Amino acid sequence: MLTFEKVLEVFADYLDSDDMYEIVMTSHGYTVLEWDDRQEDWTNAKRCRTPKDMADILLYAYTGSLEYQATLARRELTEDDLAQVEAQRQIMLAKLR
Repeated sequence: MLTFEKVLEVFADYLDSDDMYEIVMTSHGYTVLEWDDRQEDWTNAKRCRTPKDMADILLYAYTGSLEYQATLARRELTEDDLAQVEAQRQIMLAKLR
């Protein structure tokens, strides 16, 4: 069964390496905060109603991070890039099961 603790465990290394996202516990439950360096402010906050919500939010962020790392925003993603990103994404999905 997927739990918040399991999601946090699976994404721990990613969250440690990407200072753009933080997970905080609020009076309404876990919330994913997204930081914008240029504005020096939080640009997005999403409450996680379920562990699946948290996993989906973090998987989306992780995928975006992998895509950025592949190109450093200097070129379009190639089919090879997309295949590598998808392989890493599938590894994360398998860890969540």
